[in-house]
Amino acid sequence: MSKFVKLIKNDQGMTLIELIATLTILSLVMGSIYGVITFGFTAYNKVTVENSLRDEADILMSTIMSELYTYGPTSVRNNVNDNGLTLERKGTFVTETVPNKQILIKNGTLFIKNDTDAEGIGAISDLKSHLLAGSKIELDCGRATSCTDGLISIVLVLQQSDQKQQLHQITTESRFGF
Repeated sequence: MSKFVKLIKNDQGMTLIELIATLTILSLVMGSIYGVITFGFTAYNKVTVENSLRDEADILMSTIMSELYTYGPTSVRNNVNDNGLTLERKGTFVTETVPNKQILIKNGTLFIKNDTDAEGIGAISDLKSHLLAGSKIELDCGRATSCTDGLISIVLVLQQSDQKQQLHQITTESRFGF
């Protein structure tokens, strides 16, 4: 018979040294596996939150741009009191009055509304993230207060917490002409 078969048929069991060596090797292997799995879940969670932040930043940017181009303003001006813009459009007929649109960031929320709407109307609020203090929407057209063409600069600082309540942040900047 071979040595291996004789060892298996041996009923004496393991010595203390063999048991300690086996437990040591097992704990090293299990510790390594635990570390890899934990790192994998943490990386997955971080990537998921960052993708969510990017998606929401894209949603906000495209909402602003689509509002700007569908409204078709004849002029744009910076809001004096708020962080945002006022879009103005002249009616095609003399008697026609078209309400101005406002795009502004207030209290961590993006608002797109008519200037005649009540306070709190027009909030884009179905997002998981929050706009932070560094977020701004500005008009760049020289020293003029109202412009028929120019650049709109948007900086969005979004923050979102993950399942472990760790905060993740992303800053997006965009400039486009009108």
